[in-house]
Amino acid sequence: MTEFETTAEQMAHIDRASLEEKVAYLLDRVQITDVLQRYGQCVDTHDFERLRTCYGDTIEVDHSPTIGMGRMRIPADRWCAMAETFHSQLDGDEHILIPQSIVINGDRASCHMLVHASHFYRQANGSPFQTLVGTYDLDLVKTADGWKICRSIQGVTWSEGNWQFHNDIKDSLAGS
Repeated sequence: MTEFETTAEQMAHIDRASLEEKVAYLLDRVQITDVLQRYGQCVDTHDFERLRTCYGDTIEVDHSPTIGMGRMRIPADRWCAMAETFHSQLDGDEHILIPQSIVINGDRASCHMLVHASHFYRQANGSPFQTLVGTYDLDLVKTADGWKICRSIQGVTWSEGNWQFHNDIKDSLAGS
């Protein structure tokens, strides 16, 4: 099987592939896109039980720019509980997620995604608004239950607004 590093490489291969390979690729890509969009929707609607369906049993994460803690490999149940602890304190979230590339290699995939996340916290000391712009670099694995995120690396390009309430809420994760 050919291993692809870029979407362009994969598209060149798919262009010459059989109809069955093309259909399989499109179905995988739609299912991966669904997982990515479900992730954002679950966080924004605070549906943390459904958020858990986006992950396998264990996830490697590094969201140091926003929560510290460095790179860690943790049970997905714990990661989702941390997301609930963090996001449930906010009065509103909006995550706009744009996959820029999805590269599929058999039952593994990688995705580079742009993120625009706005947060609203009424009880903030100062402005109740904070916006973060950055990226997620994700790895996914195909399971019997569909595609699951198994690695999430966050990058922050810039932010604006009241970062202090973000830090205050982040500090509540220390015991998680």
